[in-house]
Amino acid sequence: MVDRVWGNYIEVEVGGVGYLVWVGRRNYTEGQEVKIFTYMAVSENDMALYGFENFEDLDLFKMLITVSGVGPKSAAQILEQCKGVEIIKAIGDADTSFFEKIKGVGKKTAQRIIVDLKSKIGGLGELNLRDESPLLEDDVVLSLRQLGFERKEIENVINKMPIELEILEDKVSWCLQNLGR
Repeated sequence: MVDRVWGNYIEVEVGGVGYLVWVGRRNYTEGQEVKIFTYMAVSENDMALYGFENFEDLDLFKMLITVSGVGPKSAAQILEQCKGVEIIKAIGDADTSFFEKIKGVGKKTAQRIIVDLKSKIGGLGELNLRDESPLLEDDVVLSLRQLGFERKEIENVINKMPIELEILEDKVSWCLQNLGR
């Protein structure tokens, strides 16, 4: 459960111990029940927890930090600014300009990301990262979860959602009309 929200961090209590977890600009509220996939980054001067809403983003984060010059903060920034499927596509297409648009990533780092990870993205197909995945419909899922619906039933209805729906309110409205059918 989220005890406090501190900008890009949330404080969660597990077994009587409070943890400060970087989650980016996600919309968490105090008292919200959450399941977060975490990575503990340990360096000479610091220890930090990075939290992700799904295992796929955590796995991609772990791959990004294997690239020379990409630390946990940079990898988290990349994942905060881009969808996982977009990152994988940019690596597969050797699109350095995609990465250069990301704050804190220059030309050399963009090239290193592509060179180091291009051979590894074959394994990312197993992660089920596909365009317009239910896992990437975060705002719709969050809205429906706050209304009390279970994640599984939300994902089932999102899979059936027409692709022409682009506005959040329209997506949520369509899902509400089709939940429980």
